[in-house]
Amino acid sequence: MVDYKKFFIISLAISLISAIAIIFLTTDAETLESLKQIRLEFIVAALLLQLFSYVLTARKTKFLLRSLGYQIKTSQALENVLTGILLASLTPSSVGGEPVRILLLRKNAKVPVGKATAVIFMERFLDAFIIFICLIPSLFVLRSFLGSEEGRGIWGIDTLLIIGIVILFALLAVLIYAIIRPKFAKKLSRKILIFAEKKAPEKYKARINKMMITSENEIDLFQSSFRRFLSVGKVNLIVAVFYTIIYWAVHFSVLWLVLLGLNVHPNLPLMFATQIVLSIIMVIPATPGASGITELAAYTLYSLFIPASLVGVTVIAWRAITYYVNIAAGALACIKVIRKYGINAFGPKTEMEALDPNN
Repeated sequence: MVDYKKFFIISLAISLISAIAIIFLTTDAETLESLKQIRLEFIVAALLLQLFSYVLTARKTKFLLRSLGYQIKTSQALENVLTGILLASLTPSSVGGEPVRILLLRKNAKVPVGKATAVIFMERFLDAFIIFICLIPSLFVLRSFLGSEEGRGIWGIDTLLIIGIVILFALLAVLIYAIIRPKFAKKLSRKILIFAEKKAPEKYKARINKMMITSENEIDLFQSSFRRFLSVGKVNLIVAVFYTIIYWAVHFSVLWLVLLGLNVHPNLPLMFATQIVLSIIMVIPATPGASGITELAAYTLYSLFIPASLVGVTVIAWRAITYYVNIAAGALACIKVIRKYGINAFGPKTEMEALDPNN
């Protein structure tokens, strides 16, 4: 069981320290003067847009499940999304949310683990696909700006960008190959579980052994789910793609509204391009929830189009809406889930029940 309490403390500490450092280094008299003229209606609109993005993701989950022949209410899908968002915010590369969402789909929609895994992976795949499609024009926008006198001197960000791209490509390549070659997926899964069983403490060995017994069945379900996505579930998959595009447009517009609230009118192509790059940097599994890395990278990238006196304030406001609000909304969803399924909703017993194909 992942120690989420530890991750929460580490993530929050790193993020707060980074925020304080940025505020300390960037606040001046001009910053304070600008804050007196802040337009709160735009900040509230940014917050509402962030909340709306949760609904868009929930709708995407709903239609992907429909592709596989399962029905779920939007409210249930939203509960699932928010619970995952909380745990994703506390783990490196945001990977902590997926296992819990899979378990919850097993509970509230009676979806087998293999098919639930296919749904959650397809969500990630669609997100990555949209980001990669946007990455090429974004790099051209950045290259054009960095080629000018105004934009020289920040090429150090390239290293982080390359690392992020390599990690994403490697992960996607392995998963796609596993879909095309089921035997490879089963062999790889077995090797990983055997290794884990050898290294794990005694109390976890029985659980890992049970996973070895059921993993091949779940991989078969995973494969059949993807075949269904591309055959009878095509229409619902197209709708899910539409929701993915709208989600990212909404997500990237949060920063725009924050800037309008601070009376800043940014270069919109550059603003969206930097956020595409930042999305890839945030995948780097260095800290829980990419805390610290996100603030530093955002400060570096956003300084390209935001006045120096307002960069720090912008980063803190944007991070508060897109990160701390996630934690707050996710915490409320987790409380609801625990009330519904009990205190062990995310515990070992739940995992073993979810992995039992007869349950």
